[in-house]
Amino acid sequence: MKNVICALLVALVCTVNNSQAQDCLGMTFKTGMNFELSHFNAKEKPIGKVLYQVKDVHKEGSSTVMDITAQFEDEKGKQRPPYIIHYTCTGDELVADMAGMMQAMQNGGMKDMELKLKTNKLVYPGKLSVGQKLSDGQMEAEMSSGGGGPMANMSMTMANRQVESKEPITTPAGTFDTYKITSDVNFENKVMGIPIRNTMRIVTYRTEKQLFDVKSESYNKNGKLMGYSLLTKTN
Repeated sequence: MKNVICALLVALVCTVNNSQAQDCLGMTFKTGMNFELSHFNAKEKPIGKVLYQVKDVHKEGSSTVMDITAQFEDEKGKQRPPYIIHYTCTGDELVADMAGMMQAMQNGGMKDMELKLKTNKLVYPGKLSVGQKLSDGQMEAEMSSGGGGPMANMSMTMANRQVESKEPITTPAGTFDTYKITSDVNFENKVMGIPIRNTMRIVTYRTEKQLFDVKSESYNKNGKLMGYSLLTKTN
């Protein structure tokens, strides 16, 4: 479960024809685009990958919305059920829907739980610059079982998000000029009113010309590397 969470972190109507490409923030989005993010543990051993495919691109008012299927595949090639994530490009910023993390957790061992999202938002500005501070990312969910009352609450906050530097990153997908973004991720699960807390440090390397992070690293509260992901394929 810890590897799945890290992988996903590291993971938000007027409809036009699906085959029509949409341009936003200098990127072109169209149905059928594919991306692959490969995940590794701290010892650089592959632990799986997530395969993304753009299933629908449409306009909602002045914004461009992308519906993307994501499917986790472990190092042995075994796939988990796919789930849908959404990105909204407003022209000024890219908003990621973090509901996919909850869907993946449900597929990975919480199938009997009903999940209700209360807060769900992660924003990237259209233009990044060194020293820039980014708004917090937040997700809050309520979990219940069998149609009864709430059994647990889960919240996640990505705080202290800041652009630290600019540097080139090379992956199997190519070489990219990226911005290094750091953030503190705080988890809190309340089960029967008893809080369980955890923290980690996330370092991502992002370019303004790609939908997904080029590289993402996860560190525990003591600063020890837990794992990382790389953008390994893109069309």
